[in-house]
Amino acid sequence: MPRHDARILVVDDEPIKRSVLEDQLRDAGYAVSTATNPLEAEPLLARSSFDIVLTDLRMPGQDGLSFLRELKRDRPEQAVIVMTAYGTIAAAVEAMQLGAFDFLQKPFSTAELLLKLERLLEFEDLATENESLRQQLASLSLGKRIVGNSEAVEALLERIRAVSRLDTTVLIQGESGTGKELVAHQIHESSHRAGGPFVPVSCAALPRELIESELFGHEPGSFTGATKRRQGRFEAAHGGTLFLDDVDDVPVEIQIKLLRVLQERTLERVGGSQPVRVNARIIAATKRDLGRMVADGEFRQDLYYRLNVVPVLIPPLRERPSDIPPLVEHFLEQFAMEMNRRPLSITAQALQKFREYSWPGNVRELEHALESMVAISDKTCFDTADIPAFAPIARPQELVSLCLEGLQTIDLAAVTSDVEDRLIRWGLAHSGGNLVKAADMLGMPRTTLQYKVRKMSDVPQTGAP
Repeated sequence: MPRHDARILVVDDEPIKRSVLEDQLRDAGYAVSTATNPLEAEPLLARSSFDIVLTDLRMPGQDGLSFLRELKRDRPEQAVIVMTAYGTIAAAVEAMQLGAFDFLQKPFSTAELLLKLERLLEFEDLATENESLRQQLASLSLGKRIVGNSEAVEALLERIRAVSRLDTTVLIQGESGTGKELVAHQIHESSHRAGGPFVPVSCAALPRELIESELFGHEPGSFTGATKRRQGRFEAAHGGTLFLDDVDDVPVEIQIKLLRVLQERTLERVGGSQPVRVNARIIAATKRDLGRMVADGEFRQDLYYRLNVVPVLIPPLRERPSDIPPLVEHFLEQFAMEMNRRPLSITAQALQKFREYSWPGNVRELEHALESMVAISDKTCFDTADIPAFAPIARPQELVSLCLEGLQTIDLAAVTSDVEDRLIRWGLAHSGGNLVKAADMLGMPRTTLQYKVRKMSDVPQTGAP
């Protein structure tokens, strides 16, 4: 039996056949709308959604194949069955290639029509059910793969769920080791493209002279060693997702070609002249501030705008220390399974050492530290003595560390003033109170330092030069 809510749009220029189809479908329980041609059908499609469009292939003005092509371009998920009185294999094949679900050769019986409609609706119901199950599984896997219980991680997971429902370009921003590829893969697996390929590309690892060929492919003879045609990563990602990691390392001369592909969804292989259509979702990742690179002339502004349609920010691990305990537990469980070990644990003292460290390498560094501990020891419970020497030391290149977790607002002036006071006190302490030496150490004029010291009421006014 057909679904009671199934709606069908019939597009046919012959009044009698159109009327007969309408009666047959209404008698079978379908809700039916009709149009005499594609031009008349367009406002109906704009106002309402239809489960199935049933269209003739031969009509005056715009034919059914052209109508089908436009339908699939503007509404890719629209289900279509075409009707033809000519029964040509070529027309049927072309219609199927354009995305029609099935075709009917006129004259056809009511039973044949209803059977094809019911099969299509059953297929659509199954596809919807599978999509729902896939989304549920993807949602469940999010919390397992991206580990953490901080507000920052919860916001990240919610962002992933939101962008997964879209097909737009995403720019993931985060320091090295924060898990940008993991986030990109999770967006892909949670999207309708999950059945397609996920193709990661490390732009930083590609040699400058080969990056164009790697991304866009090449034709035989295009350069020395190019003996046959080769598809690039864009073509390899057709129907799926292309992940451009370290997009900030793409050379300026390649950026314009990348921009063209994003704008036109077509590319030309190296040495080729024929445009190649590409259908891949683009997710890019950067470890540097692209906005600053644009200001410095290192990155094209128009490409930046194309990539930064939906930004996703991954905060560094030092800004979310509450995520360290669940990450430690996750990695210990993972390594125990991989190395066929008994359940592993860590003492509270060792865990506190992990929380105190700033983790310049972020989650990747934490993972490697734990892997090293497990690999070189047969213990089942690790203490502070088991932590690699590089883990507990301070991060030398980071003078100021901020904990932003749980904050909703920041008094920037107060924070800046506090940091400045601490640095001045450091300069005075390490110069023995000599303002000239302290000013030199701090890289500021002596008169400016003297003025700031006078404002600090608890600093002794020694009158030192």
